[in-house]
Amino acid sequence: MEQVTKHPVLAADSLTLYSAILYTFCFCDETSVSGQQRVDWKSIKIAGQKIIGETVYDLGHLQDAKYAFTIEATQKYPEVSFEVLVQYSSHCVSWGPKHGQIIDFSIHGEDRRIIDDKGIHRCFCEDRYGFSHALPDIFCTLPERHCLFTGRENWLTVDIGDRFGYSQEYEVYFNITRQSGRLLRIYVESAYVRTEGIAIQKPLHLKRRDRVRGKVLLAKKVRGEPVRRPIRKR
Repeated sequence: MEQVTKHPVLAADSLTLYSAILYTFCFCDETSVSGQQRVDWKSIKIAGQKIIGETVYDLGHLQDAKYAFTIEATQKYPEVSFEVLVQYSSHCVSWGPKHGQIIDFSIHGEDRRIIDDKGIHRCFCEDRYGFSHALPDIFCTLPERHCLFTGRENWLTVDIGDRFGYSQEYEVYFNITRQSGRLLRIYVESAYVRTEGIAIQKPLHLKRRDRVRGKVLLAKKVRGEPVRRPIRKR
């Protein structure tokens, strides 16, 4: 696997920020006169593809999807059936700038630009895109997976993949909101494999023993119950 050791960025001075803002107003809300593709994530998802040079990256696997689950009855709770709506953010296929900086697209190429739901300009990443094909299967089988507590309002599940012929940990961060007694919404905030090329510090507070089975997590969310960390044995 080719490692990119550095992602060039520009300091967020006033001129650079002005250029980014101007680009957003000129090209993100409408297609340009020259036919340039729209670069906001919502429009890219509607188009179902991202075009970079002469390569078309299909995004059909990242369209909104619904899954129906049934959690079996226990001694305490009856069987429960519900649906889960899964939606994906642009972070599943792109990397972003460090705090206080923006990405230099004159180096990476304007056609790699993706503007996320918060207005941040990000860069399309082939590696993240490649791994993202595993996401539908991950969420289709979420009840049987383990989910880690992050200490925040989201969750983490780790998939062990071998896309490049060796074992790698694919980290998938998501949040869950209860829409009704029969519907949950999962928003996939980010998904990536940590590499030397992208400086992502591994969170030290994540403990593999602080985890919950996916079906327990989903059932509690459907019932509107809090999900508590396991009690650690001393």
